[in-house]
Amino acid sequence: MGGTLRSLRAALALALCTAVLPASALAAGDTNKTQCGPETESSPGFRTYLPDCRAYELVTPPDKGGAVLVEQEHFGVIAPDGAHVMVGAGGAFAGTGNLWFQPNRNPSIAVYELSRTASGWTPTALTPSATIYPYGALLAASDEDLGVGLWSLATTNLVFNEDIFLGDSAGDFVRVGPGVGPEVAGEALNVAGEELTLVGASKNLTRSLYQVEASSANTRASHGGHSNLWPGDTTEAEAQSLYEYVYGGAVDSEPALVGVKNESQLRSNAEAQLISRCGTEVGSGAGHSMYNAVSEDGETVFFTARACRGGPAVNELYARIGSSKTVPISEPSKTDCGNCNTSAALTDATFEGASRNGDRAFFLTSQELLPGQRGENLYQYDFKSPAASGERPSGRISLLSGGSSSPGVQGVVRVSEDGSHVYFVAKGVLAGKNGEGREPQAGADNLYVYEADPARPGGFHTVFVATLLTPAEEAALEAEEAEEASKIEELAEKAAVRAFEEALASGASEEEASEASGEIRRQQERMLRGTLGPSGTLGEDVSLWQTSDSRPAQATPDGRFMVFVSSGDLTRGDESRAPQLFEYDAVDETLSRTSIGQGETFNKDGNVETFHDAAAIPPESFASRALPTGAESGLAISEDGSRVFFDSAAGLTPEAETGPVSVYEYHNGNVYLISDGRDASSVNHEATVRLLGIDPSGQDVFFTTADQLVPQDGETQMALFDAREEGGFPAPVFAPGCSGETCRGASGTTPQLPPPGTATQIGGDNLPPPAESKSATKPKQKALTRAQKLAEALRACKRHRSKKRRTACDRQARQKYGVKARPKKHAGRSR
Repeated sequence: MGGTLRSLRAALALALCTAVLPASALAAGDTNKTQCGPETESSPGFRTYLPDCRAYELVTPPDKGGAVLVEQEHFGVIAPDGAHVMVGAGGAFAGTGNLWFQPNRNPSIAVYELSRTASGWTPTALTPSATIYPYGALLAASDEDLGVGLWSLATTNLVFNEDIFLGDSAGDFVRVGPGVGPEVAGEALNVAGEELTLVGASKNLTRSLYQVEASSANTRASHGGHSNLWPGDTTEAEAQSLYEYVYGGAVDSEPALVGVKNESQLRSNAEAQLISRCGTEVGSGAGHSMYNAVSEDGETVFFTARACRGGPAVNELYARIGSSKTVPISEPSKTDCGNCNTSAALTDATFEGASRNGDRAFFLTSQELLPGQRGENLYQYDFKSPAASGERPSGRISLLSGGSSSPGVQGVVRVSEDGSHVYFVAKGVLAGKNGEGREPQAGADNLYVYEADPARPGGFHTVFVATLLTPAEEAALEAEEAEEASKIEELAEKAAVRAFEEALASGASEEEASEASGEIRRQQERMLRGTLGPSGTLGEDVSLWQTSDSRPAQATPDGRFMVFVSSGDLTRGDESRAPQLFEYDAVDETLSRTSIGQGETFNKDGNVETFHDAAAIPPESFASRALPTGAESGLAISEDGSRVFFDSAAGLTPEAETGPVSVYEYHNGNVYLISDGRDASSVNHEATVRLLGIDPSGQDVFFTTADQLVPQDGETQMALFDAREEGGFPAPVFAPGCSGETCRGASGTTPQLPPPGTATQIGGDNLPPPAESKSATKPKQKALTRAQKLAEALRACKRHRSKKRRTACDRQARQKYGVKARPKKHAGRSR
């Protein structure tokens, strides 16, 4: 609370000063500009420690009516122009009528588009009224117009029985097609996987891809033997099936199967010839890479057909083109591999990404697809290859991990949007020295980039970037983390025993004492993690190249620049073993540490002592997802690579305290503070300060904080702010006749201020009305409601990189805080 009050008083003092001083008197510039625009400098959001003439703008409404921002894939979708952002919230404002936290597969959050106007940011509810659609969830938004989206909407109260709709910015919804198979339509299903789940879409959302899991025998029995698949789909029980909708203005009666051999468009799924009955999944399936598995025009879909009797002998990668042609991608060909060892065992192929336009796909396999290659290799399939043969008229494969007969590729870190750069990790020595004069080490985790060779027009080569971890470093980290875990367990156990004994002594029952003891144990484990050793560092390092949907690396669209996290000492001046953030320039072949101290000297140049305080990370990227907004969401690097943004608990500038998480910008060899550097508040032990992302230009930096950075902020809960270049809105208008000290009132007093623009709060018809404004003289943090606790618990669950841990965490949160289903008077179960 102390940091919050300090920030509030500073904001109020500045607002009051700007009310009486002319703009010319404020033209003092900021930390890296000698002068900024008068409108910016006179705004209450202007700070001299901010770079690039930035000023704070409150993006969420001044009073959200108790709503809690929910961290999901649609919380943080940022429009390319930076003037629109989409958030999910567990509450009502701007007139939404969405139900609040019903235990559906979607958290039933209300979705809002926040738009910048001349006088402030204004909210628009995108979720349709619950009086028309009792249950609804946004599936994907267009990156050109966030108001255009694909929705899963239900007109009944049946569990998991929604249809697919396409919504426009005017608030109209048109039905694309059914979201459940015809045999179970009108029934209350058991699990979310039985209905269509969006896994990809074209840029304009007219083509959309869905996964559905074939019901088990027991589930079918509970539905009278009914199948949740469409007629003609022979996918085996508990395997994944892949469907596609192509919307052309009329409602489809069924989605079309994708994993088929048919060389023409399906008139009906009854004529489908499945490649595999054991499962078809987009990209390499859930939990693996789906990066650009659907091209931006939706014409190309990359999918994996699972090994099956009567189908492929191993998991093979295919492409479905224009819903009418299927191309094998990873199968060996006589043209490419006539001299290959045919007696070698067949092995799976793993999709690792594609270019945005779908012309190039990248995959891993240890199968010999080119003569002489052994072990795990990285290949490219190029649809535009001039070397296309009669056997492969649609394209040709080529080797990216050349330079060794057994390169030992570990995984792909990032593929650029245009497919020109592929960053990957391999154990083999595939290139020479890097810009630091270091060479790759055999058997170590070496980072490389495959890119165009400037010395050979039309040619490509592999360049060494850095050695991330050696076997010795991996072993040392593993041993240290095991030792730390043992210490934490011992200390947490002692604290839990004390808590149990103290609870009993105070008159609590054994059950109550046990519950209190367990909570203390969990608190201690969370608080101590990273303070006694490198907790989680090894997992953070290797996750860089593992095939998952949350890789901590980003690249510019052309691939020239890439930012990534590593605990290794990769550059000169890096003496910290804690995770740091690095940026690589593929043109200059230089590697720079971006999580440094301001002026390259402050706070040991960012070489902090503890792992707990040094986690320098970009926002979790949604770019791995095969969704149209993926490339614009969670950005940490500007499209020209000149600026990098990240979170860190290390105080990297004089204004930032060490301990609280802060948001920083790296630009031209220096680091600048973006948040206020003092917000130490947290919810469920997760910091409220978090970098949400930037627009591609880097003009707008969106982050959350509980500190009140502008006087318009009417509450102490977490809010969304934009640190915008040449931004800021005028100070609120005070009562007539107020001047000098008489305007200030009592110290720490919050004035009653009107919201900016047209941000009027209207309670939803199915939600509690907005809470009354808190006291103007004594701001307090209100106790969280059960629904708010659920929202924050779900937000914390999203931090787990492991899908298994996320699922378990989500289930526990819903059991603890979820709203219990109410009996319905009509037929069919309630949710």
